[in-house]
Amino acid sequence: MTLSSPLCLSVTGGKRRLTALFSLILLFAALQARASEATSRPLEPGDETGDRLTAEAPMNFNDGSRYHLYRVELAANQVARFDVTGELNSYLSLFAPDGTLLRYEKDDQSDTALNRYHGHLSHKIEKEGSYLLAVGGNSQRSLGQYTVSFKTTELQSIAPLVPGVTIKDWLRGLDAKHTLHVDKIGQYRIRFGSDDFSAYLLVDHGSHYEAIDSGDDTDAHLDVFLRAPGDYELIIRSSDESRQEGLYILGVEALSCC
Repeated sequence: MTLSSPLCLSVTGGKRRLTALFSLILLFAALQARASEATSRPLEPGDETGDRLTAEAPMNFNDGSRYHLYRVELAANQVARFDVTGELNSYLSLFAPDGTLLRYEKDDQSDTALNRYHGHLSHKIEKEGSYLLAVGGNSQRSLGQYTVSFKTTELQSIAPLVPGVTIKDWLRGLDAKHTLHVDKIGQYRIRFGSDDFSAYLLVDHGSHYEAIDSGDDTDAHLDVFLRAPGDYELIIRSSDESRQEGLYILGVEALSCC
């Protein structure tokens, strides 16, 4: 009879313990996923739901903060926007159907004197499915009453852009370029803006670019005289020149033509 050495027994035992540990991890992950599905609350486009985050809510083991989960059904090629207002200094996270974290945003506007906060998150949806929104506190002590609202926007684009048309598109990266085609010389008004970032517009005049900043997340317009029929380049970017993501609108109307 051949006896196993203590080293072999140790290695074999270690492998068994690792296998058992891995099985427990998988089991815990499966139970956690089922628990998330069971405790998530449905949220429909156009909903405005009041809620209160308390110390009895599920805990984020990363930092000890509390959170609520909302389940939303989303379609491809649309933008989902979530807004949270109220007493809660919030931290929003959006998860894909497979559990991947897609985007997170901390509360970016507050009035501490009135104890009122406003956080929002927008994301372009690439795949249809059931998504989870986590509304959490910014810290262990962030609790309180809040209202969560949800809306979707269908992206609408056309190439080339022509007068009389307004598009809704998604900025991803440093800038978004569009071609404007006009058939007549004349004065045109270009409207643009975003709720997600402060938009900056550049219009190609052939020899130079004319530019205008929309200001702090507001809509703006630029009146330009185009001296010849043809194609002109329009560029949308963030005014702080950083890499941004967000929904924007861009439209053109003819004011007077020759």
